[in-house]
Amino acid sequence: MPFGAAAQLRRAAAVQPVAEVATGDVLLGLGIRHETGATFFLSGLSGDLTSLAVVHLAYGIGSRALFEVKGASWQVLSIDAATGETPVNLDPGVEDGVTADAGDFELALSFLPIGRVQGFSAGGHIVVKLPNSDEGRGIGSNTTDVTIAGLFSGGGARWRATGWMGVGILEAPVQPFVQNDVFAYAFEWLWRANRRLRLGVSVLGRASTRGRVPLGTEDRGELRVSGEWRLGQAAVDLALARGYTGMSGDWSLQAGLAWTLARGGEGEHPASER
Repeated sequence: MPFGAAAQLRRAAAVQPVAEVATGDVLLGLGIRHETGATFFLSGLSGDLTSLAVVHLAYGIGSRALFEVKGASWQVLSIDAATGETPVNLDPGVEDGVTADAGDFELALSFLPIGRVQGFSAGGHIVVKLPNSDEGRGIGSNTTDVTIAGLFSGGGARWRATGWMGVGILEAPVQPFVQNDVFAYAFEWLWRANRRLRLGVSVLGRASTRGRVPLGTEDRGELRVSGEWRLGQAAVDLALARGYTGMSGDWSLQAGLAWTLARGGEGEHPASER
């Protein structure tokens, strides 16, 4: 049986294949991520960061329109180094060499009203990052950030290229009434090797437009390769990433499990696996 459109949704995707989404498509995902050399310039801490219970929920609110919620429920940083220079009043427990806190969550809306499924299509992508973390724990900035971008997609039956690029408006954590407008981007190439296996290569990050970057809004970027093995409505994924800016972590490995459901039925979906 071919994949329905809901099965095209991926927990580990840098950019979801919104062109293939139908009303009522659902993804429920849960995973774990481990990153070496994670750096937090606001607190001056660095080390290995483990993100537990990484949640990813997606819902097709219309044909080729998707709403997403994602973030880490809990994060643990094993501190390898601390500069000791920070404007933040760190919790005394941070000095024990390990600190933990809830992660920030993102709300995202993606839509592709222009173009065709098996060709080029375009639309928009809006993301709001909510401040769920406590900067006193050393691994969060406690800021609200907004990204507004143009979204595009193109592909055929076995492959798809998707991406977005636009402006990220980042709140400066320790400078009132100051923000950093950055160039934000994400691109992914996805290949469906067969009915069960999908492989992807992606790049995502942000680059500051300022000569003097406000503390806590530094450049970030990573190159990622991922794979997904599907068993019916369930899928297991694995991804390896490498940071490529001086402010990014070194290597990261993530894995997870996702479950998909197509409420609308096969006949209402704009695309299916061939």
